[in-house]
Amino acid sequence: MKAKIIKLFEKVQKIPYKVCKFREEDIDENIKYGDCRHKSTLLYNLLKNEGFNVKKLGVIFDWRDLPIPDNIFPILKNSGTIWTHYSLSAKIMDNWIKVDCTWDPSLKRLGFPVTIKWNGLEDTEQVTEGKLKFYEVKNYVDDPQRVKVIKEEAYLFADALNKWILESR
Repeated sequence: MKAKIIKLFEKVQKIPYKVCKFREEDIDENIKYGDCRHKSTLLYNLLKNEGFNVKKLGVIFDWRDLPIPDNIFPILKNSGTIWTHYSLSAKIMDNWIKVDCTWDPSLKRLGFPVTIKWNGLEDTEQVTEGKLKFYEVKNYVDDPQRVKVIKEEAYLFADALNKWILESR
């Protein structure tokens, strides 16, 4: 069991991080890149298919707790930097552990909290090392705790973040 969850985690984790359009029906093992929504959905589906007991998690986090250049944040003047992130929890040997495969290993050198050599029994690194609020998510679309962001700002922020990450890889 432990070896299987580690293998699936590493498979999804290595998919390059990139903020992009999300449609749950498009998520499969052939995705070339993705953000927390794509990667957590894929890992959730893979683990479910292997018989693991898993739950979708929502996480309230602050983008400022990540090593992103300060010049990108003014784009979020009305939305702010507190956003919702998606992850999951899995039951391993009667313990629920938090599993976050968002940041691919290449982002470790930029200072992102990337899990390297996960043991499959404890929480992975989370989206940030800052203050986080976790809650179970039943449905991504109708999530009542979802932080509201202005779409235009979100798109501009995603473009700037993707460009910076691509240039920094």
